[in-house]
Amino acid sequence: GKMLSLLDERIATQNKIINKLQSLIKGINQYVFTNSGVNYKLGEVCEIKSGYSGNQLLSKKGLKVSRIETISGHKVNLERVGYVAPFESSENYKLQVGDILFSNINSVEYIGNTAFIDKDYDLYHGMNLLRLTPNNMVVIPFYLYLLLNTNRMLNRFKTVCNKAVSQASINQTELGKTVVQIPDINAQEQICKFYQALYDKLESEKYANSLFQKQKQYLLRQMFI
Repeated sequence: GKMLSLLDERIATQNKIINKLQSLIKGINQYVFTNSGVNYKLGEVCEIKSGYSGNQLLSKKGLKVSRIETISGHKVNLERVGYVAPFESSENYKLQVGDILFSNINSVEYIGNTAFIDKDYDLYHGMNLLRLTPNNMVVIPFYLYLLLNTNRMLNRFKTVCNKAVSQASINQTELGKTVVQIPDINAQEQICKFYQALYDKLESEKYANSLFQKQKQYLLRQMFI
């Protein structure tokens, strides 16, 4: 009982650490992404494409394709993908490192949700998400991802989206007109390094929390065998 109580306290503390890190990241955004740099339209700094709209398979066979729920947690979740039969132009839809998935059809609350492709997931671009492929000569992909996640940008997407009864949407043309301010590459690199350290710290704290949760569940199973 004492051991479980200590674990519960540690898990609660861990959750506070995670929440404070997330709040810190949000708070820093308003100071880092200030109104400085060169104005570009989003369509000028990245290629914006729609995904493959073929029928999805009921079985977990074929090619893995992204869906809205694949990026609901702001990163790729391979447990929540769809599957399609292989098709002739499939390589044109394979997601590459540096791509950004953008939720352009969703509820207003989640419109503009994004995920950064940080490694090869062997995943293909599916429907109801837009694929942004940044021009590396102008903007570092991770920087653009960070910029799109600022409150200023998210609020803009909520403002310009077309609102329906159950969902909202932003078409490619409207998204491409979005004005973004891009500083020089050196400034981008410094910001990316800073945020990468924050994100690495956040992930390590989340991983530690998952270990405490597993330890608690293990002890509970042993107690009631």
